[in-house]
Amino acid sequence: GRIMLKSYLLENYGYNEPIFLNDLKIEGLSENAVRQSVKRLVAKGFLERYDNGIYYIPKAGGLLGKSYLDPLLVIMRKYVRNKYETYGYITGLSFVNQLGLTTQMPAVIEIVTNTEATNGRTVMVGSQKVRIKKSAVPVSNNNVELLQLLDCIVQAEKYTELSLKETVDTMLSYVRQKRFTKEQLSEVSYAINGATAKKLIEWGIIYEFRS
Repeated sequence: GRIMLKSYLLENYGYNEPIFLNDLKIEGLSENAVRQSVKRLVAKGFLERYDNGIYYIPKAGGLLGKSYLDPLLVIMRKYVRNKYETYGYITGLSFVNQLGLTTQMPAVIEIVTNTEATNGRTVMVGSQKVRIKKSAVPVSNNNVELLQLLDCIVQAEKYTELSLKETVDTMLSYVRQKRFTKEQLSEVSYAINGATAKKLIEWGIIYEFRS
């Protein structure tokens, strides 16, 4: 079991990648056997525990003798996406910052995710505060960037450090760059609230969607 798990982890995760105990489904090993194997691999120093139910394979060597896991990587894997699918997105001040509308960095990272059932709660990942809430529309590879934009339209004005015109221009060029279509918009339209709809029209963003 142990040898099997070791090679499975190296093959599927590699070094410094968060491994969530809940995700470990290995053919021929019961949940309990997987747990026990993980415990043994931690005792042997092959695995390192990052947080409750989260492990990683540290790379030996380097300045500090052992590598550490990047909390942002853990946050992204847990709430945003893995190699195969997207199930959430970063929102709020972090995304407004990414768009270049503000230089402010948030103390709390805000995330909308399919993995959450509540309308918002704050969790700690390592030493980073994360605010997570469920999405009104299930997030997928196909709609994630659009949902992110729709959230941002309302948040932009609250956080922007640019003039209104520059803010709107930034949003417009983002929509053009992403080549969003009218069809994509209609697929998420039931989740668009009045304030967002008003801005889509007022700022002329709605006219940038391709047919």
